[in-house]
Amino acid sequence: MGKKRKTSSLSPSSSVLSSWSHLPPELLEQIFALLSPSDRHRFRLICAPWRGVAKQCLPAFPLPFEPPRLCLTRPDKALSFFDLFNSKSLSFSLPSSHRRTRCFGYLSGWFVLVSDEKPARACLFNPVLVAEVPLPDLEFPIEKAILSAPPGFPNCVVAVMGRSTSIALCEPAGKIWQVLDLGQRLFRDIIFWRNQLCGIEIHRNMLICKFDMESRCTSILTVRLPELWKSDSEGFLVESIGGDLLAVMRGYQKFFVFKLSKQCTWEYMEQIGDQALFLGVIRSESVPVNRFLGSGLKENSIYWASRKFESGFGIAVVYSMEDEVMTAVPVTGRYTIQTEPIWVSPVIWP
Repeated sequence: MGKKRKTSSLSPSSSVLSSWSHLPPELLEQIFALLSPSDRHRFRLICAPWRGVAKQCLPAFPLPFEPPRLCLTRPDKALSFFDLFNSKSLSFSLPSSHRRTRCFGYLSGWFVLVSDEKPARACLFNPVLVAEVPLPDLEFPIEKAILSAPPGFPNCVVAVMGRSTSIALCEPAGKIWQVLDLGQRLFRDIIFWRNQLCGIEIHRNMLICKFDMESRCTSILTVRLPELWKSDSEGFLVESIGGDLLAVMRGYQKFFVFKLSKQCTWEYMEQIGDQALFLGVIRSESVPVNRFLGSGLKENSIYWASRKFESGFGIAVVYSMEDEVMTAVPVTGRYTIQTEPIWVSPVIWP
């Protein structure tokens, strides 16, 4: 009888995986650089060596790998993330401790959740990292919340815009909210921009606030909004992909975009180029279209969502800056209009 062959303990699939995992890191880095954002996300899931290469290649700040999705609240209180470009939804049930909460803000995977209790409990929650950061209780109702950076990053500050006249700040895990002394002003939108807090108020002004969390000192610059701006119009603040501050006014089936100049004057923009703006009551952002080629994302366009139905359009529309035409975006699935839809960008964490 001939000698018995030794059998390998590795299965065919594990053998193939082993060979892939031993590719030179230099080669993997070159491959990673050529991948689309969504493929970079898949790259990380192959094996530990590939994940290590991806971590070295990724910037420290979380990187979006898909165009923004629309976060909706279902009747059963679960969250539904609707993909406008594939008409598909992904559902997520919040932990039982957060079932009686509403989302008032989002940044890089972190949701600002506020309970319906009095005083209201607040926290930052990341469902992917399964992480939670407590915030001080809120003594007043709010309209929205924003973050200057994700928790754990330098200069991370949370700001909330009250329904009345209050804007308050705190740092993650802070003990109290620092209410800014801005007088009796009612705001329509707020944004962090270049380490400053900017806000649109109803009297056609924009405030630029420089603040210091340690000294609690605040300096305020008031900038008059453009003459075309109507005080009763819905307004949004968003940072362009080039870092400029944009103020967007929604008119009757038309959007007006203005850019703040270095002289603190406004320049009317007839076109916004190779970017798309996503606007909403809770959150707005700009997206470079060339990062998501083939996704269906339209450049020089504005995507707007609101629980207030636009006559004949529904809760989401896309507006072409070139053609000045507004088109309905079908949103399927079960959801409630008791809460505002929120634009969220799926991100890759290092």
